Amino acid sequence: MLSQSKKLILAALCAGISTLAATSAMAQFSGGATNHNSTVRELLTSGRDDQLVVLEGYIVDQVRHEDYRFRDDTGDIIVEIDDEVFAGQQVDPKTRVRIEGEYEKDLVEPNTVDVHRLTIVR
Repeated sequence: MLSQSKKLILAALCAGISTLAATSAMAQFSGGATNHNSTVRELLTSGRDDQLVVLEGYIVDQVRHEDYRFRDDTGDIIVEIDDEVFAGQQVDPKTRVRIEGEYEKDLVEPNTVDVHRLTIVR
């Protein structure tokens, strides 16, 4: 049998856990929408390191294993696309794509975009 003090401690723990779970379930982002749409020219002239970006254009050339030349109406940039990101989608230089990723600004290497998602634009 539980003593009175153990029952109180157990009840307090249960109440605390319930409150914490309810608070976590109600938490959500309350800020406004952020527009990450950009162009290659904007990135190259004023992009910030680790900036989230969305670009639309074409993958025109494979440079290395997972490095590709991406082109939009404003210029070219190298994008790094892991094989898993393609997810079986067939892309050629005439396929318009939307890439979402992170701009990598480097002092020594050329600036690139690390692609997290690739979508074919229809």
